[in-house]
Amino acid sequence: MHPVPTALRLSTPLPGSKQPRPPFGLPVWSPDGAAIALVLDARREDLRGAAAILAQVPGATTLPPRTPIVLFGAAIRTGRAWRRFLGAGTVRVPRAARCTALVALGYVDVGGGIDPTTGSDLAWGWSP
Repeated sequence: MHPVPTALRLSTPLPGSKQPRPPFGLPVWSPDGAAIALVLDARREDLRGAAAILAQVPGATTLPPRTPIVLFGAAIRTGRAWRRFLGAGTVRVPRAARCTALVALGYVDVGGGIDPTTGSDLAWGWSP
């Protein structure tokens, strides 16, 4: 079962970049939302394995109990402006790698799926 937060805070490595639409039917991002949505950074590392993702995700014990975290399947990578214009500003991160990283960091009830509202590939978990 995916999270059903009332507010979701976006964390992205390039705040000035195009933001993804909020998942789960939420109308807007909330800067003070307890739940976290994280866009991963693929500018310096290959994110096909969980090891590179671990450094970008906060440990489950650093968050309040039962805080949801959501990882987007499209990570930001650098590129020339014309590449971003053509949609080449992101790279896919395997759902299995994102879920494995969440488990390794101590998150519970880890899962994943396609958000029916936005079509985004998501992985999620809760702090214990």
